[in-house]
Amino acid sequence: METLTSLYPFFLDWLDLVVRWIHIIVGIAWIGTSFYFNWLDSRLDREIDSNDVDGELWSVHSGGFYHINKLKGPPKVFPKELHWFKWEAYTTWISGFALLIIVYYLNAESIMIDKTVSDINPFTAIIMSLSFLAGSWLIYDFLCKSSLIEHKILFSIIGLILATIISYALTKIYGSKAAYIHVGACLGTIMAANVFHVIIPSQKNMVNAALANKQPDLKKGLSAKTRSIHNNYLTLPVLFIMISAHFPFTYGHKYNWLILAIISVIGASVRHYFNLRNKKKYNVWILPSAAAGMICLMLYVSIPKINNNLEEKTFEKVDFNEVTNIIKYRCGVCHAINPTYEGFEEPPLGIIFDTTQDIIKNIKDIKDQVIDSDIMPPGNMTGITESERNILKVWIEQGASINN
Repeated sequence: METLTSLYPFFLDWLDLVVRWIHIIVGIAWIGTSFYFNWLDSRLDREIDSNDVDGELWSVHSGGFYHINKLKGPPKVFPKELHWFKWEAYTTWISGFALLIIVYYLNAESIMIDKTVSDINPFTAIIMSLSFLAGSWLIYDFLCKSSLIEHKILFSIIGLILATIISYALTKIYGSKAAYIHVGACLGTIMAANVFHVIIPSQKNMVNAALANKQPDLKKGLSAKTRSIHNNYLTLPVLFIMISAHFPFTYGHKYNWLILAIISVIGASVRHYFNLRNKKKYNVWILPSAAAGMICLMLYVSIPKINNNLEEKTFEKVDFNEVTNIIKYRCGVCHAINPTYEGFEEPPLGIIFDTTQDIIKNIKDIKDQVIDSDIMPPGNMTGITESERNILKVWIEQGASINN
C-alpha cells in the first residue's frame, strides 16, 4: 500500500504527459481540418458549367492528383461511408478538460489559487471554474441567437468586450497562469459546443433530409456556417494561450488581461488576412499592422524592465549568502530532492535548488518565474517579499556571482 501511495505523484505526472500528448495530437487534427476546409471552400472554382457541381478544385499532394467537387445538393446515391469530422473536436475538448482536472483541480490549493489575489477554498475555485466554462457558452450562444448576429462588426466588438471582462474577472479570482488557461478553456468550450450543438446537428439535418427526399432546414445550415467561421477566428487566440505557459512575461504581467486581449485581436486579424487571401482579396496592410502591434506590445512590456535594470546597477553588491537564504526558505521547500512543504512529494517540474550549482543552472527559471513575474511561489505560499524578489533581481543583474 505504501508503494502505491508513493507511486501516486509519478502516476499523475505520466497521466499529465499522456493526456497532454493526446490533446496536442487531436487539437492539430481539429485545427488542421478547420483551416483546410475554410481554405478549400474559398478556393473552389465556381465558374464551371454543371447542374450538379457548385465548385471544384484540383490539387497535387503526396505523389497524386486530387479532384474535389462540392455539390449543389445531396448526391443522387449516398456513399457507404460519409466522413463527419467531429471526433477531432470532441476529443480535443475532452482531453483538454481532463488536463484541467489533472493539472489544476487536483492541485487547486497550490497551482490554481493565489491567496494574494483571492482567498478562496479549492471547492469554490472548482465550482467557479465550471461556472465560467458553462456561462461563457451560454452567453455566446445567446448572442448568436439574437439579432446581433446580423451585424458582424458589432457582434465582434461586443464579443471582444465580454471576453476581456471575463479575462479580467478570472485574473481577480485565480493565479495569473490559471486565469489564462481558463480563458483558453472557455474559448475551447465555445468552439467544441459549436460543433456539438450546432454544426453536427445541422449536418445531420441535411443528411436526413436528403435521405427522406425533403428540403433541409436552411437556417440551420447558415447558423452552422457562421459558427464554423467563429471557430476559425478563435483558433489563434486559443493556440497563443496554450503556449503562453512558457512565457511568464505575458500571463505574469500586471495587466495580463489586457495583453491577452491585444494578442487575441492580433491573432484574429492575422487569421482574417489569410481568410481574405484565400478568397483572393489581398489586404496587405493587415500583416504589417499586426506586426507593428506585436512590436509595440513587446516595447510596452520590456522597456520598464530595462529602465529598472539600469537603476539597479548602482546598488551595492548583493551577498550570495543572502541569495541562498531566500531561495532556501522561499523556493527550496518545494524545489528539493525531498520537499518539506506539505503536499509536495517531489520537486515541481524536477527543478531543485539543493546546491549552488542547482541555483546557477536554473537562473533563467528564477528570473522568469520570480522576478519578471510574481507567479512563483504559486499563491506566494511561502511568503516571499518584494524586497526579497528585488535582491534576487539585483544579484542576477550584477552577474549572479557566487564568490563574495
